[in-house]
Amino acid sequence: MAFRHALLRTTVISGLAALAFAPSALAQEATDVDELVVTGSRIKSSAYTSASPIQVITGETQTLQGLVDTAEVLQRSSLASGSFQVNNQLTGFVTTGGPGVNTINLRGLGSNRNLVLLNGRRVGPAGTRGTVGPVDLNVIPQSVVNRIEILKDGASSIYGSDAIAGVTNIITNDRIDGGEVQIYGNMGEQRGGETFRINGTWGKTFDRGYLNISGDYYEQKVLRREDRDDTACAADYLVDPATGQRVDYKNTEGGTKCYNLFANTLRTGSFGDLVYTLPGITYPTAAQGNAGSNATIAVPAGFARSARAGFPLTYPYAEQEDPLFGRASILSPVKRYTIYATAGIDLTPNIEGYTEVLLNRRESAQYGVRQFFPSLATAWILGNPNNPYGASLGSQLPIIPMKSDRAQTVDYARVLFGMKGDISGLGFLDGWSWDAFVQHSRSDADYGVDVIYNDRVLAVTTGALACDQTRITISGGQCSSIPTGIPLTSQRVLAGNFNAAESAFLFGYEIGNTVYEQTQFEASMTGDLFQLPAGGVGTAIGVSYRKDRIDDQPGINERSGNFWGSSSAGRTRGGDTVKEVFAEFNVPVLSGVRFVEALDLTLSGRYTDYESYGSNETYKVGLNWAIAPWLKIRASDGTSFRAPALYELYLANQTSFLGQTSVDPCIRYEESSNEFIRTNCAAAGVPQGYTAAGTSSATIVTGGGAGVLEAETSKARTFGIVFTPKQFDLSVAVDYFEIEVNDEVRQFGASNITFQCYSRQDFPNNPYCGLITRATGATPQITTINNSYVNVASQKNRGIDLNIRYVNEFDFGRLQIEGEFTWQLEDKTQLLGSSTVEDFNGTTYGYDGPDFTGNVNARFSKNDWTVFWGMNIIGKGSDTGYLGRDEFLSTRYSTTCRNSAGAVAPCTTLLASAATAGGLTVIGTPILYKQYTEFYMTHDLTVRKRMDKWTLQGGVQNLFDERPPAGSAGQFRIGTAALNGYDMVGRSVFLRAGYKW
Repeated sequence: MAFRHALLRTTVISGLAALAFAPSALAQEATDVDELVVTGSRIKSSAYTSASPIQVITGETQTLQGLVDTAEVLQRSSLASGSFQVNNQLTGFVTTGGPGVNTINLRGLGSNRNLVLLNGRRVGPAGTRGTVGPVDLNVIPQSVVNRIEILKDGASSIYGSDAIAGVTNIITNDRIDGGEVQIYGNMGEQRGGETFRINGTWGKTFDRGYLNISGDYYEQKVLRREDRDDTACAADYLVDPATGQRVDYKNTEGGTKCYNLFANTLRTGSFGDLVYTLPGITYPTAAQGNAGSNATIAVPAGFARSARAGFPLTYPYAEQEDPLFGRASILSPVKRYTIYATAGIDLTPNIEGYTEVLLNRRESAQYGVRQFFPSLATAWILGNPNNPYGASLGSQLPIIPMKSDRAQTVDYARVLFGMKGDISGLGFLDGWSWDAFVQHSRSDADYGVDVIYNDRVLAVTTGALACDQTRITISGGQCSSIPTGIPLTSQRVLAGNFNAAESAFLFGYEIGNTVYEQTQFEASMTGDLFQLPAGGVGTAIGVSYRKDRIDDQPGINERSGNFWGSSSAGRTRGGDTVKEVFAEFNVPVLSGVRFVEALDLTLSGRYTDYESYGSNETYKVGLNWAIAPWLKIRASDGTSFRAPALYELYLANQTSFLGQTSVDPCIRYEESSNEFIRTNCAAAGVPQGYTAAGTSSATIVTGGGAGVLEAETSKARTFGIVFTPKQFDLSVAVDYFEIEVNDEVRQFGASNITFQCYSRQDFPNNPYCGLITRATGATPQITTINNSYVNVASQKNRGIDLNIRYVNEFDFGRLQIEGEFTWQLEDKTQLLGSSTVEDFNGTTYGYDGPDFTGNVNARFSKNDWTVFWGMNIIGKGSDTGYLGRDEFLSTRYSTTCRNSAGAVAPCTTLLASAATAGGLTVIGTPILYKQYTEFYMTHDLTVRKRMDKWTLQGGVQNLFDERPPAGSAGQFRIGTAALNGYDMVGRSVFLRAGYKW
């Protein structure tokens, strides 16, 4: 009994229950794992015989690819590789779940619209900060994975909330009798991004039970921007459309000018951007741009004017290549420690008790860079030690380079206890089986961040004192630690070289804590309800109860808004409870007649009641028609939903910042073609010609929508044809999918809010205007915008999946070729019923992703040897259509000006003349920005040798060292290298050794 249940649990998993098979039949079929895929149903099937479209990634394939990270395995699948993914490439970006999290986004619908299961049961979220929600794949080590099954359509009627884009079911190894140790190392041809893993597994099958335990250590080293040429230099990457030649500016050494980090500069109201002069550099003359508003006003001694528009000789020495840029991470360093154990015991001849325990710790970090630019009071007394220039330079903004690092320690535990068995002696329930379990997961995470104390910055930048103690009201700093102040405009400090006392005064490190808990109970029964001529009507019924709770507590300075130049956040705390009942039926309609080898109808339904918003019903209907043993048609139609995540309900107000030009439609509103904008901006008191020059950024406030948000709803349809002629050793599955999501929970977007407010006839009474606060007076800038979560969007995706498998046993060995491809035909989003439909299909990863991706894997085996060749394919992408432009008028590259009299001539000629009254206008030149990514394909080669106890494997990933496509400024990139689905490491070599006993 124990061995049967252990085997059954591994091979026949579903979200409701497992069908009972005779031990002999099950043991016989267990030799081919490809024929035991059941995610999305309770019926034994495979990717080529399932009623629902399913993609299977076996542990064997993962091993041969040289992959040892679960997130990387999933994100490289064709269902995900065409979409933006949250991974370790996102240093400095705000991510749902916090920095260091790795999630899976299927079909571009978002990681919170894909349900992740472990052995058919939900995985509780993990992560940091108030937006914990999607499953963090860091908690599941690849070493315990037997296979991954991805259901490609909606399945809320079977699995509940979140299963809109699909279901990812990770199935672990647990039929182990003996032990194994594996060591893995992967090193790039160049330094950075090295990966190491060591894991051990031991298992024992007893007369009445089994026990398996695994330990895993995984480490990925940091990959820094300076480690690769194309990430070390953020060049403009611009082209002259007339010649096709690159037109990037040069630096003082004659190389391409890098716009990495603008710092080490004093921005002034009188002279623009000033840099301290350095020996060995020839600076331009006053007529060439190194002067004030005209060539007769001299720049202060020791300074040079830099990066002045229309004066190309002032660009090479502009301080935009600070070494801190190169220190920042491309791939975040991470260490993971995991213990995973499963056990089962026969309590009676018909009842088995079982348990799963997963313990995981993640230690991750991100090395970032930022600017520190405190605004200096112009009313200071000349000679103040913080600013010896007083008001002589006008307004002053020292721009100083700073490191900005973050770190996380996430402890995750998931414990499950259950019982299952067979029913006998209960009449019509004889032959049925049942399963009941309770599981609890807890993520307890500390997160730290480098901070600048705002009250201490105010103490040294506002007023005539070197340090005003009365300004320090939150952080507790003491002015006595810097008795002579901080010389913020000095050459030393502008370069970021603070001494120990200055650093201790201005900067700190603050730690917050996030706890997320999930508890679930589920019970189900499955069996044949009654018999039809074509077979028994398979049935499953069940109930489920789940409770989630989040509590995020940022540090005191963040909660108090005392971070200079960074977002702040309050405490996020809340919970939700859900109760569900569900049922599923498999009805064999016909079998064994002409053109109907078998015709099955599947029906499923679920009723869900959430404490947070109310109830919902979902259904799914599927048709599985085997016309002949080698030809099948399958189709499904159903509804799904997603309840608002806890962070979307209860997120405490967080703040971020956007420049006025990004959010204010009233800037130069008199030139707008929208009559309502012209009328409404005037009514708001904004003067004509308003440019927002010199104003501060708008504060964007984001919070939860408890009491307002409703569930998202969706419809999914699939239609597929499966061709499996055994005589050709070939299997082909082609599936069409269509998913439409309504009432998506999103942040509406700050710019959308302001546009909707000022572009409508019902101003100022429409609801969007109530989300905006605008200042009054001479500078009526927007001060705050409330951008909390609301049900606003609809999204529709359509596409085609193609799966191919060819297997042939030759006299000289076994050949197997597998291919998976996805073509996305449509990817559209509409924020409101009256708003413009945005088409993201075929864009670069900055907006969504390419419309074609695929993988091809070929392996040849002979005796104990296996040779593997893999190809990972990402199609081309372009943002030109989405942005509606492929060239810009660039004043940066122009040297032609127009004076107030309308005369056109070189800027230097006009500046040297007396014809400068009213200033000069630089005339733009069309420059091409590279807003597309080329077709991209990498190749992996592996050789493996199995011996009696040892297995040795070696290989090369990215064999031809394909670098990510280049992109121009404004694209989603690091340096010039496009992010997100591309290999940032380059060619690497890996070795794996395993020993069994």
